[in-house]
Amino acid sequence: DSVVDLWPRVQFAEQAGAEVLVSIHNNALPDGINPFVNNGTSVYYNQPRSVPLARAIQAALLRRLGLRDLGFGRGDLALVRGTWMPSVLTEGLFMMLPDQEAALRSPEGQRRYAQAVVDGLRTYLEGWARQE
Repeated sequence: DSVVDLWPRVQFAEQAGAEVLVSIHNNALPDGINPFVNNGTSVYYNQPRSVPLARAIQAALLRRLGLRDLGFGRGDLALVRGTWMPSVLTEGLFMMLPDQEAALRSPEGQRRYAQAVVDGLRTYLEGWARQE
C-alpha cells in the first residue's frame, strides 16, 4: 500500500527469484488524440524471450475484456527493459473512457482483468513446461 519506484520493482522481482514479471497498468492518451477512436487493450515487452508471454496475455485480455486489439509489441519501458526473466507490461483498459473507468472501479471489472492475466500466464507456463 505504498508507492514503489520502477527500478526497485524490478530489483524486488529479481531478488525474489521470479520466473516472470507482469506489470499491470491502465492506459491513457495524450491531449489531441481521441480516446473514443484510439482505445483497446495492448501488451508490451522488450526482450524477444518475452514475446510468447506477451502473446498469451494479450489473447487472454481480448477474450476476457472484449476490447479492440491494439496488439502486443516492443516497448522501451523500465519495467520490461532490464529484466533477465520474461517480462511484460499490460495496458488493459483506458481509464479516461467512462465505461472502462467504471469497469476498473467495479469488483467484477477488476476480477475480469485479473483473470485475464492469470489465464495468459497459465497458457504461457503450460507451453513453457511442455518445452522442458
